[in-house]
Amino acid sequence: MENTPNLHLPHIMPSQAQKHVTHNEALVALDAVVQLAVIDRALAAPPGDPAEGDRHIVGDSATDAWEGKEGKVAAFQDGAWAFYQPRDGWLAWVIDEARLCYWTGSAWADVADAITALQNLALLGVGTTADATNPFSARLNKALWTAKTVAEGGDGDLRCTMNKESAADVLSLLLQTNWSGRAEIGLVGDDELTIKVSPDGSDWKEALRADGQTGRLSFPNTNLLSDFAVSLLPDSGRFAGNAAKTNTVGAFSLPAYLTLYNSSTAADAGKFISDNNDYGGSQGTLPATVKDLIDSIRSPAHRRHGVEFRVAEITMGSGTASTPISVEATNYYLSALPSFGPMVPAMTFHAYIRAIDAAVLWSRQSGQTLIVDGVAGTEHALIAPADGWVSVTVQHRTDPYLSVGYQPNLWSIYAAASGHRYQLACLALMGGITRVDDNIGVIAGVNRWLP
Repeated sequence: MENTPNLHLPHIMPSQAQKHVTHNEALVALDAVVQLAVIDRALAAPPGDPAEGDRHIVGDSATDAWEGKEGKVAAFQDGAWAFYQPRDGWLAWVIDEARLCYWTGSAWADVADAITALQNLALLGVGTTADATNPFSARLNKALWTAKTVAEGGDGDLRCTMNKESAADVLSLLLQTNWSGRAEIGLVGDDELTIKVSPDGSDWKEALRADGQTGRLSFPNTNLLSDFAVSLLPDSGRFAGNAAKTNTVGAFSLPAYLTLYNSSTAADAGKFISDNNDYGGSQGTLPATVKDLIDSIRSPAHRRHGVEFRVAEITMGSGTASTPISVEATNYYLSALPSFGPMVPAMTFHAYIRAIDAAVLWSRQSGQTLIVDGVAGTEHALIAPADGWVSVTVQHRTDPYLSVGYQPNLWSIYAAASGHRYQLACLALMGGITRVDDNIGVIAGVNRWLP
């Protein structure tokens, strides 16, 4: 063999004279094809004033000194054009196109066009630099995703799938202006679709929530009946009897619409006194627990006077006659619920609750949105003594076609053990779905205006 198999370089034969000539021929060929970078690949005729060492890929329909050399590497060496036949897989950098090409065996093609799969990339930047925080980054003005057609072997559909590990994680689309969040759409901390908006990227308001079980929509910050909320409870949730229609109340009275379970008992925990001593009045000192509540829902200038109400303190009994709800390895048993009877398809209930000795559980039924201190959720709510007074709103919807008309319960409170105490105040029940301000306090009952 007188030539190498790949680059076709001449061997120096044992009997050959002037071996330096063969050696120099090999060096010249290596200089032409190693680290191959050509000026262009489109010229059909040689340039008029080539420099020594210039290299080109001869274009189609070649003429003059390049005639019949289409596709070959033309190198200007020692004042003349030399031609090198590419072999399969040769690479050439085309300088005027800033593009890497390869020889297919019959033509030069772009390397980029031959890349059909990129697997397990750690970073990918399109028009920008990706980093560890944003391993896929793109800076562009338009983007297109289109379905693979049936003719192309697809089915004509296009579905983009996004997945998060668990319900408590976040899966969302965050929309920003100048790198500051303005809207967020997705599953944010639970499995219900929400839309949130913000004027500054830090103060967020939930504009829409879609219930994952019923498909119904709620608008937490939209005025849905909130200006017309009138309680259906005859005592206005004041624990002072149905006759209490003025701003003041008398003795404690447990209403008939409240049912205690498993031998739980109720007692008076004191009342809010209008013109109280704590804030400059003279009618009496507020019990500490009542003062804590009024301090949390009224500004300092509005704590002296107001609609009086009493607070009920419920003590869990020794019974366990209900199916317990287990949360964090603790069983909770039914303690209080509304009286059993007919229900309307859509209702809103509101109350304040405070756990005294240990956490109590406010259960969530199917079809309900449970709003605890302004935060909507789809799970049972544990209320701990450290939480102090907590505002709870239950938005309850039932499909009449799928309902017996009296279940499930609008609300239920569970406690873990006999003797555990909790307090309730300002109960209210409204027809329909309404937004309730956490600072509402007493919501007047309809019979307040009746004779």
